[in-house]
Amino acid sequence: MKRKLFYLIPVLSLMGMFAFRSNAMADDWDLKTVFSINEPVLIPGHVVLPTGSYVIKRLNAVNPVVQILNESETKVYATVLAIPDVVMNPSDKPMFTFQEMPDGPPALKAWYYPGRETGYEFTLGK
Repeated sequence: MKRKLFYLIPVLSLMGMFAFRSNAMADDWDLKTVFSINEPVLIPGHVVLPTGSYVIKRLNAVNPVVQILNESETKVYATVLAIPDVVMNPSDKPMFTFQEMPDGPPALKAWYYPGRETGYEFTLGK
């Protein structure tokens, strides 16, 4: 009896951990964020977004692939493999950083989802 209990407790514990984890991630797996800009912004792929509202979201939970779309999500402006960027004190609101460009509008440099320690950094390429 003790031997069966010895094996049963760890198995039940693991099952409980996986059940809790899947419920916690179900609500915001894509990290969808609606944002507005009041001046044109350069995004990866050398696309300039005009003033307006847009959606940025993660395409899957394993790889840092990010998509930028119009607000109604009917047009894709960019699908990008981002670089994970760790922050020590995550914000409780969505945060974006921008890079000044020598010619043209500022470029979107990174996106941070509220409460997450890992953000997404973008490169513009040449």
